[in-house]
Amino acid sequence: MTSFGSSSGLIRNTLSGAGIVPSLSEFSRRIALRGQKVAEGADALTRRVALAADQAVVTGTPVDTGRARSNWIAQIGSAPDTVIDAYVPGSLGDTEAANTQAALDQAEAVIKNYKGGQEIHITNNLPYIQRLNDGWSDQAPANFVEQAVMEALQVVYFGRIVDGDPGG
Repeated sequence: MTSFGSSSGLIRNTLSGAGIVPSLSEFSRRIALRGQKVAEGADALTRRVALAADQAVVTGTPVDTGRARSNWIAQIGSAPDTVIDAYVPGSLGDTEAANTQAALDQAEAVIKNYKGGQEIHITNNLPYIQRLNDGWSDQAPANFVEQAVMEALQVVYFGRIVDGDPGG
């Protein structure tokens, strides 16, 4: 026997032994809510991955004047084509912390505005960044950019898009 129209929005299905199941309108509401939570969770995970990639590449970049770290620039929609001076010019790495924080702050300010379906670009247009990534500096191993991407992938592997009760 199946009965409809209960005030709780549930259907009692005694034929299948399933007990209480949601009505179609309640089921539809739950699916729509779950879809919204999945989209929001995917956006949040994308932001976390982008921030992790940015942090890994910025902190992995060798420092002398601060210019290489400062030039990791995040942008949504298209890759930036600019080259900037160091946020805090220095020498022999004496402004490392300040340039690192400024570069991380720039990316965070951009990435927090990410909305699903957009592209997030983290780019360094300095003419010598490839040489640094090839191991030109003793301060960082070769392929530090690739290592940063691998670190960011860990956020994906261990990330969750949706937690909690699907009926919420």
